[in-house]
Amino acid sequence: MKFFLASCKKWFLAQKLWLRGGIIGAVVCVALFLFYTFIFFPIINNLYEEDIESYGRTPTWTTTIPLLTGHLFVFFSHDLAPSSLLCKSTEPMCLRWESAELTSSGVPMVIDGQVGYCVDQVMVPAESCAELSEQVGFWMFALLLILIYFGLGAAIGGSMQKGKFKII
Repeated sequence: MKFFLASCKKWFLAQKLWLRGGIIGAVVCVALFLFYTFIFFPIINNLYEEDIESYGRTPTWTTTIPLLTGHLFVFFSHDLAPSSLLCKSTEPMCLRWESAELTSSGVPMVIDGQVGYCVDQVMVPAESCAELSEQVGFWMFALLLILIYFGLGAAIGGSMQKGKFKII
């Protein structure tokens, strides 16, 4: 194990500054993701448990830091990635149902033993395909964020390499 770490350190220090900066940026990105997942959000959820039960969410300021670092987009990727890109809409979903006493037009449907009609119906993707689409969206946003952090680190390392940015 010592030999492996020593050889990794030797390889890392032999690289150009822009590549080292990019690798450091990507590592910072992954470290922030792990911090938010296992430390920050569990603490926030414990501190604001009553707010979550009362209002359904935590105070807005609790998501400011993850939003500024870009990690909130990865956590909310299931809302951002459209499932229509990967999935065909094959299953009907009723958006508005009315009882048979109120209307007689629409698709006949029984809900909780009560006969009625689906007045507004749309087609949606199958559940399994929608889940796959959410996973693909998560990994795409995560890879994009890692590449952005790599690029920022590489830009800082490159400017140090050219001598425009000096470490005091």
